Amino acid sequence: MTQSDTPSSFIPPHYVALVGNPNCGKTTLFNALTGSAYKVANYPGVTVEKREGTVEVTPTLSAQLVDLPGTYALSGSTLDEQIVTNYLAGSLANSCVPDLVVAVVDASNLERNLFLVSEVLDTERPLVVALNMMDVAEEREIKIYVELLSRALDVPVVPIVARTKKGIADLLAAIAHKLKDPQHSRRAFSWIPEDHPRASQLRSLSTTRLTQAPSPDDITTIATLRYAWIRRIASRAVVQSSRSQQRVSALDTIVTSKLWGLPLLAAIFFLVFQSIYLWAQLPMEYISGTIDGLSSWLAGVLPPGVLTDLLTQGVIPGVGNVLVFVPQIAILFFCIGLLEDSGYLSRAAFLLDNFMRNVGLQGRAFIPLLSSFACAVPGILSTRTIPSRLDRLTTIMIAPLMSCSARLPVYTVLIAVAVPAVTVGGIISLQGLVLLSMYLLGIAGACLVAAVMQRVSGRKESCFFVMEMPPLRLPVLRVVVRGVYDSVRSFIVNATTIILACSIVIWFLASYPKPDAGYEGNPVQVSYAGRLGTLIEPAIKPLGFNWEIGFGIIASFPAREVFITGLSTVLNVQNDADDGEASLIKRLQEKRLEGSFSTATAISLMVFYVFACQCMSTLAVCRRETGSWLWTAAMFSYMTALAYVAALLTYQIGVRL
Repeated sequence: MTQSDTPSSFIPPHYVALVGNPNCGKTTLFNALTGSAYKVANYPGVTVEKREGTVEVTPTLSAQLVDLPGTYALSGSTLDEQIVTNYLAGSLANSCVPDLVVAVVDASNLERNLFLVSEVLDTERPLVVALNMMDVAEEREIKIYVELLSRALDVPVVPIVARTKKGIADLLAAIAHKLKDPQHSRRAFSWIPEDHPRASQLRSLSTTRLTQAPSPDDITTIATLRYAWIRRIASRAVVQSSRSQQRVSALDTIVTSKLWGLPLLAAIFFLVFQSIYLWAQLPMEYISGTIDGLSSWLAGVLPPGVLTDLLTQGVIPGVGNVLVFVPQIAILFFCIGLLEDSGYLSRAAFLLDNFMRNVGLQGRAFIPLLSSFACAVPGILSTRTIPSRLDRLTTIMIAPLMSCSARLPVYTVLIAVAVPAVTVGGIISLQGLVLLSMYLLGIAGACLVAAVMQRVSGRKESCFFVMEMPPLRLPVLRVVVRGVYDSVRSFIVNATTIILACSIVIWFLASYPKPDAGYEGNPVQVSYAGRLGTLIEPAIKPLGFNWEIGFGIIASFPAREVFITGLSTVLNVQNDADDGEASLIKRLQEKRLEGSFSTATAISLMVFYVFACQCMSTLAVCRRETGSWLWTAAMFSYMTALAYVAALLTYQIGVRL
């Protein structure tokens, strides 16, 4: 064995940390550098997620790339900021000290982004600046003299466009050079004038803010000196035409104005929910027909028996009745992706900030609540950016009231049964309006709960926050489609794992025990499913629900969309063999004509699912983020009680009208 083969010659991997402001394109750059070769885990001792992947810097040099949480500063006021600060300082448990830091900077908003760069310079870590969004800067007629900026910072500055991968090769070359020759910048603390009387004290405060807690006056002094230094650099390295400033300002003025902004916001989201119905109809019919055909084909080629019944009455209908809603979910995520990539959602947060403060929430809560429309789990996880514990707990408690994608299949089935497919004024879908009303109802409920929590807490001061607005731009279709693909793939994986398992359990509960010979009643009602539904029927009867719906509610506790599987299995098991292809919508419409399923019941059931906490994953992440079973129990209890009361009022008023 040669010396080079011995364990002592092992060369540890290089670690490269990505830092940057929110919305600077940091994660887009991470994806461009690593592709899909990354893993997600949690930082030790906290629930903040980290992404780490391998990047091939050169054919002979690779590095571990760590995507740190987005932050505006290294002040340590939020959990994200603490993670970034401790990681760069090498004091984060079970984490390696980075060999190199890549600071991702928004070229169209250089001064604001250079504040974080100045703090990273003070850590004296080897640094490369990735000057991202150069295309946006050019559109705004912003000219950046990269060489001048590089000399002023005394670090390599590489212009890139992460979304299109322009400049990535140059960035990798700069990273490779810096890893081989990790010289430190000589510009650390250069923002402090040499003749400043408190230069030594300010330098000390800037490096120990987590432990020394500077006074407000010291924080103001440090920020003022940093920005003065940044403006001196920007005045030499950046030139922007006044014409482009006026054009961008005029567009933002229209989008965020009190006169036009809110009507525009309402119109955009109205169109989103209209499109969910108008565009998804044909692909949904195709998927439904394919699933029915597959089930019928298997019933014809397989011999009669338990396995055939399991496949044709349990697995295929159970999973298929959820997969049929993939087109609607894809359209929803596509529309949200377009709005997010265009920079509009940040303007929506600005428009809604005053309203959110009136109900006692920080403007920071908008992003977690918006994320919860896709799924409450990432929404709750993103509340870690909220400094106030009370505001964070409030946001966690109301995040599940945002109608997530799991509720969409339930809404769609019940709307198709109870609401006629007609248009208002020839252009507005009535079904789309009802769907929008369900989302608005969840938002109204969240505002009510937030106001009550803030009132009970006794806090009276207003909450303010500063949020960087990304530039308004045309969305990149490739980026949006990739986001839709990831979201739909996650939904399908969920459907083929959790829902598949639930489908098998539900089929078993609805099929056994078999009724005695000569039994002439409904065979499902004597099964375990029928017994469970009958057990809770007295409690849910005032809501307009029978034992069949009761079993669907019980079955949907792991995930809301399993309600479709549970109800489909119960209804299809009852059917004769030659009627096994009947869809859930068709079957419910038949029951409506029979008088056993009314419009009031359908609306009451939708309202129930607006508020009900039927998601084990949400409860699990609530326990992790709050660190308390008490808060988790409170979430489940208040949401269940709210769902019951709201559905009760809806049904009782509905039958009287």
